[in-house]
Amino acid sequence: MKSFIILSALVAVAICAPVDLETDVELAQLIARRRLPALEHEEIHDEFGQYALRYVTAEGTVVSERGRLVPTADGKDYVLVIEGEVSFIGDDGKLYVTKFSAGIDGVKMEGDHLPKAPEPEPIA
Repeated sequence: MKSFIILSALVAVAICAPVDLETDVELAQLIARRRLPALEHEEIHDEFGQYALRYVTAEGTVVSERGRLVPTADGKDYVLVIEGEVSFIGDDGKLYVTKFSAGIDGVKMEGDHLPKAPEPEPIA
C-alpha cells in the first residue's frame, strides 16, 4: 500500500512538472493563440430569454448556439430549447464538429468523433 501511495505521488509530481516553453515552441504558440480574444462575437437576446450567439476564436474554434421558447404539450408553459454547434481543429489537424440540443426531449449530442451506443440485439 505504501509503495502505491509513493508511486501515485511521483506520477502526480511528474504530471505537474513545469513545461519549458522555450524548447516547446509549438506549445508556446498554441497557448498564445488561446489567450487571444475572440475574432468575431455576435450575441442577440430578447425580453423573453431567447437568444442567439456565435463567436470565432483566433485558433479557429467556432461556436454557435440558439435558445428559443417552445410551448409544453399542455400549452400552459414554455421550455427553453437550446440548439448549437461547436467546431474546432484538434491537435491531430482534423476538424471536429459537435452538434447538440437540449430541451423537452432531453439532451442530444452528435459528432463523428463521439462514441456510438451499440445497437440492441433483436429479441428472438
